[in-house]
Amino acid sequence: MAINDLFDAAMTFPVAPFTFLTVAVVVYWLLVMVGGNPPVAGDGVPLNVTGSVFLVLAWLGTLTGTLVRGGDVAARPPGLPASVVIAVAALVAAGLGTAVLARPLRRLLRPGRPADPARLVGSICVVRTGEVGPDAGQAEVTGPDGTPVVIEVRHDGIEELRPGSTAMIHDYDVEHRVFWVTAFDPKLGTAP
Repeated sequence: MAINDLFDAAMTFPVAPFTFLTVAVVVYWLLVMVGGNPPVAGDGVPLNVTGSVFLVLAWLGTLTGTLVRGGDVAARPPGLPASVVIAVAALVAAGLGTAVLARPLRRLLRPGRPADPARLVGSICVVRTGEVGPDAGQAEVTGPDGTPVVIEVRHDGIEELRPGSTAMIHDYDVEHRVFWVTAFDPKLGTAP
């Protein structure tokens, strides 16, 4: 099988729509790596992660189904009945595969929880979300046991906190379970 056969299969129905969606998924994750907002894990797997896994598995399923069907795909693409069977089988397989992969992904993406949140007051954290304000924001701090912990943070908004900015935790709001932070310059060792 040559690369041309793979390209021909990827550009025929039912694979073509999933090919373009998979390209969009790859571009999205490249943008996240370059500086976009990473997925925020809460109690489950974020929708952008499960959606990406589902689309890639659906693309692989339709591509495999089209290639397994045999023959020269460019000269004789699958007809409508075969395409529908391939697409439905691929979607079912992608759904099952996503469900199977969700459990380990949930454990992998689960943010750590500090045993006693008040112990983190005075620690330095790194902002991980696009904005930190009085209503939303997340940061990463090294917990007492040395593991990174993702925490909910709030900021009064006087200084701007961007992704990658350092901040000092100065208070813990027990009622809302959030940490209040202030911008911090590690070179000076003091708040700016």
